[in-house]
Amino acid sequence: MITKKKYFASLTGIRAIAAYMVYLNHFFLFHPVFSKTTFTIFNELHIGVTIFFVLSGFLICYRYFDYEHISFKAFMKKRFARIYPMYFILTTITFICFAIYKAQYSMTYLKIYLLNITFLRGFFQDYIYSGVGQGWSLTVEEMFYFLAPVFFILIKRKKFFLFIIPVVFIGLGMVLVYLFGEINNLGFKTFGLMKTNLFMLNLTFFGRITEFFIGIGLALFVKKYQDNFRTKFVTAIGITVIIICVYLLMILKVGNGDGKDCYTGVVINNLMLPLFGIAPLFWGLITEKTSLAKILSTPLFVLLGKSSYTFYLIHVGVFVTLVNKISANFVFEFIVLNLVSIFLYLYVETPLNDRFRER
Repeated sequence: MITKKKYFASLTGIRAIAAYMVYLNHFFLFHPVFSKTTFTIFNELHIGVTIFFVLSGFLICYRYFDYEHISFKAFMKKRFARIYPMYFILTTITFICFAIYKAQYSMTYLKIYLLNITFLRGFFQDYIYSGVGQGWSLTVEEMFYFLAPVFFILIKRKKFFLFIIPVVFIGLGMVLVYLFGEINNLGFKTFGLMKTNLFMLNLTFFGRITEFFIGIGLALFVKKYQDNFRTKFVTAIGITVIIICVYLLMILKVGNGDGKDCYTGVVINNLMLPLFGIAPLFWGLITEKTSLAKILSTPLFVLLGKSSYTFYLIHVGVFVTLVNKISANFVFEFIVLNLVSIFLYLYVETPLNDRFRER
C-alpha cells in the first residue's frame, strides 16, 4: 500500500528562484545595463536549469518509486498534462508570429515547427534554440519522464544501477555523437544531430542524466532518513557550494559562452553543483527550520513556484518582446511577466492540466 506523500512547500517555492535565475541569465539580451562583473555572474545563472532537473528527479522518484507497478499510460498522461498544453500553445503562437511578421512560409519552417512541438528539436544543434528557445530543456525532461519507470525497476533490483545507468547513458551519448558525425562526413546532412560531445553533455538527456539521478538518490535518502537524521547547517553548506560553483564557472567562461562550454565546466555544472550544492540545499529545505525554508513556503512563493513553468516559457521570446514595446524598464517587465504567468497558470495551464488528466 502506498502512503500519502508529504508535500514540500519550500521545494515549490525554490522553483520560482530557479526560474528567476534563468531569467537573469538571459537578462542582458534585453537589458545590457549593468557592469561587466554583473553580466559575468548573470551569465552563469543557467544553473537554474540544473535546479529544475535535480528537482524533477527528486519529485518523480519520491512520488512513484514505491509503487509496485506503475501504469506507464497513467504516468505519461500526468506528465503530458503538466508539460505539453502550455508548451504547445506558446510554441504555436510563436511560430504564427514569426510567420506573420517575418514572412516565414516554407516547408523548412513547417519542419522546424514540427520538430518543436514533438520535442525532437532538442537533439539537433541547428534547431535547439528555435521557437520557444528555452524549451530545449523540455526534451531533456520528457526523456526522463519516459524512462523513469524503467529506471525505478532497475534500481529496485540492484542499487548499483543508480550509479551505472548515468555512466551508460553518457557513454551511449558519445557513441551517438560519433555515429552521426560519421554519417555527416559521408555527405548526409544531419542538421547538427548530436553534433558534438559538448552539445550532448550540455543540452541532451544523455549528458544531463546525472542531475536527475542525483535527485533520485536524494529522494531515496529522504525516504529512508528524513525522520531520524537531523541536521542544522546543510542549507548553508548547499548555498555556499552553489556560490563556489558559480564562481568556478565564471573563471572558466569560454569566449561569448559560459563556464560549462568546456569539459571542466561540464563536470562542475552536471556533477559537483547538483551533488554537493543543490542536493544538500534541498535536504536542508525539507528538514531544517531556516528562514529561507519559511520564506519559500509562504503562499506567495508557492504561487510563484507553481506559475514558474509558464514564467520560464514566456520570459524570452515573443511575449517579452511585446512587453518591451510598452516599456523597456526591467522592473516593469519582471512584474508583468510574473502577473501574466500567474494568470496563465490559474486560468489556462491548470484547467488544461485537469482536463487532460480526466480523459
